[in-house]
This record gives sequence, C-alpha cells and structure tokens, in this order.
Amino acid sequence: MRISLQAGLWAIASAATFAASSAAAKFLALKLPTAELAFFRAAFGVLVLVGASRLLVDLGRPRDPFGYAMRCGLGVVALYSLMFAFSSMPLGLASLLFFSRVLLMPVTARVMLGERSSPAVWAGVLTGFAGAVVSLWPALTVPELRLPAAAALLAAVASAGSQTAVRRLTATNSAGLIVLIYTAASVAATGPVAAVNWIGPPISDWPLLAVLGGFAVLAQLTAAKAYAKASVGFLAPFDFLTVPAAAVLGFVLFGEVPTLHGLAGSALIVAGTLLVYVRGTSTGAAAVNP
Repeated sequence: MRISLQAGLWAIASAATFAASSAAAKFLALKLPTAELAFFRAAFGVLVLVGASRLLVDLGRPRDPFGYAMRCGLGVVALYSLMFAFSSMPLGLASLLFFSRVLLMPVTARVMLGERSSPAVWAGVLTGFAGAVVSLWPALTVPELRLPAAAALLAAVASAGSQTAVRRLTATNSAGLIVLIYTAASVAATGPVAAVNWIGPPISDWPLLAVLGGFAVLAQLTAAKAYAKASVGFLAPFDFLTVPAAAVLGFVLFGEVPTLHGLAGSALIVAGTLLVYVRGTSTGAAAVNP
C-alpha cells in the first residue's frame, strides 16, 4: 500500500507539472512556430539536468540501448505532434485526446513488456476509446480542427509506446539519466527544424519558456519515479488528472468552454479509466520493479 501511495503521488505531481507546461505552450504558440516550441521544451530539460553532478557519473552507464531507442524515437514524434495540437485547438480537447494514451498502455505494456491485462481492463480500454470518439466527433465537422485532432491522437499513440519504454528502462537506469538522454535526443531532433524558421523570443517571453521547459522536465522526472515503483496498468489512470487540470487552465487563461460532447466523452473516458485502475489495484498491479 505504501508503494502504491508513493507511486500515485509521483504520478499526480507529473500530471500537475505537465498541465502547467501545456498552458505555457498554448500561450507561446501565438508567437513561436511548433518546431521552436518543441526545441525550447527539450532544451530547458538539458539545462536543468546537466547541472546535477550525479548524472555526469551516470552518463557513462546507460543500459538497454533498444529501450532508449524506443523512448527517444517515439517521444520525439509525440513531442512534435503534441506541440502542434496545443497550438491549433482548445487546450482541454487536445489534452483529452492526448491522454487517451492511458487506454493504449495496456496494449503497449502487453506487447513491449509482457504485462498481461484482464478482461475488465480491456473493457475499460474500449469504454475509454468510445469516450475519445464522442469527444472528437464535433471536431471532425470543423475542417481546421481535423489535422490538430489527428496530431493529438498520433501523439497519444507514440507517447503510450514511449512511456512504456520508460517503465522498461527504470529497471536498469536512473530516472535522471532516462530524462537526460531523452531531452538530449529531443534537442538534436528539433534543433535543425526549429532553425529553419527561427523567431527570436523577446525577453518578456523567457519566463513562459522557463515554465514550458522546466515543468516539462519535472513532469518527466516524476513520471519516471512513478514507473520505477509501479506497473504501467496501475499508473496509467493518473495521467487523466491532467485533463481536468488542462480544462480549468483553458477556461481561466483562454476562455475555452467545454462542449457537451467533450463532457460526455470525458465521462466515458473516466469510467474506462476507473475500470483499469480498480482492476489494477485489486490484482496487485503496483508491484515494484525487481
């Protein structure tokens, strides 16, 4: 139970910091291209983590290169797609579609880690997908939202695989090293694209850029801490705490009012998530990595 509580608290911290980073991305998207947003989000992570002396020792000891390849490759795809979605559609809807990754994680955990899920978990997955479809339906009738919605869903698929790779990596690598290698790979992948249409941000935007990057790296670190203590199936539902947080921020900061479709879809997704969570806790899904 203590391990479950610790893992849950780390996951809650990850959800809260991710929501703050997402709101900063929404603000900055009015001024900066998608590729530049992705670059700054990654670059701040390197700056924060490279200052930790312990990581300099760990740099010579990364294990599981294939796991890192999956984490970094899928993570970069998710990063580009998500920054585009946040900049092009309401924050709450983009977050809801992105965090449908929760419902993909039992699939990726089975394929990548061999973690088995019960019929109740799969019922939760199907219920949640129905909710994502309901939430997405109005966006499909608005031409300018179709591409951002597709980008958010692509980010969800890629991120589910990437987060499952994090779970795999925590067995043999420290949380800080996992995040540092991923952020370095992200900078290398986003830098050349951002340079093509570079727009120098004014000094007044740097506090927001610090929020974008700093909270993003905190979200990754706390998520890695959580995955080191519990299984993918147990922790996945905590991701959805970001959705109401993003909806509140979207309403307060941008005046975005949730639609009836969005509320109905959210209810279905929460129901599916609860099925996954309840089944996970009842079957001891919060087992620690050996």
